[in-house]
Amino acid sequence: MGDNTPHALRGVVSRRSGLCHPFGMTINATASSGAFPGTARQTDSYVIAVLNQKGGVGKTMVTLSLAAHTAAANGRALVVDVDPQANAYDLTKLMDGPGYDAVHELAPAELTRIRQLRDYDTIIVDCPGSLEGHDVLDEVLARSTYVVIPYDHEPESVGPTRRTARKVRESGVPYGVVVTKADPRLGAEFIIDAWGTLEAAGIRHFRSIIREYRAWPNSLKAGIPITRWSERYAPKIREDVASLHTELLLDIGRRVPAGSA
Repeated sequence: MGDNTPHALRGVVSRRSGLCHPFGMTINATASSGAFPGTARQTDSYVIAVLNQKGGVGKTMVTLSLAAHTAAANGRALVVDVDPQANAYDLTKLMDGPGYDAVHELAPAELTRIRQLRDYDTIIVDCPGSLEGHDVLDEVLARSTYVVIPYDHEPESVGPTRRTARKVRESGVPYGVVVTKADPRLGAEFIIDAWGTLEAAGIRHFRSIIREYRAWPNSLKAGIPITRWSERYAPKIREDVASLHTELLLDIGRRVPAGSA
């Protein structure tokens, strides 16, 4: 292993297989996902934090699906799981060739070193479902390019989402809320109501949404990334994730000052 490999990347789950690499990995700015050889980033990697004070709103789903879509688009993605429950890391570890890398219990301060290596186009941080660990979240926010806040539009999620958005605004990091777990049977009224609730609270939101289909948990049970999962409604999930991914990159381009990514 090269001396430039951060200690935090030891035990990383590789995009090349579902196996854990106990002795670390070589940082060479070349991905097996299809990125052009020798095309190292000219700027530091994007760090996308996925967080909400409320648990169960789809943080891990958004994290893993964005990482898988980045890989499917021939990009290089790293999932950093700072949640003590380690769901994102554990699910990735069980996958057959996830297409992205994942690591758990990374000290947030290490994000600076990893993004400066420029081996990854996007680093996606799956944060705990609580704002009690202020030190961890403050460290993550201080190193984030953008924050995605999943919101499932349940009554018990409104308050926590407002508090989360307020904390992110105070940090100065650009953010957007994405409506998740939208039941396709409810039609547009559910989405319009969710957006109305967010807008009434002065909270920015994506136009993209993530609908809820059984294809997502079924793909996890099978250990196959949603980008390669074959089931009736899997293409619907891929469509939603692709839309969110594109809107996210566009918003980063509009709102993040040049050179500060």
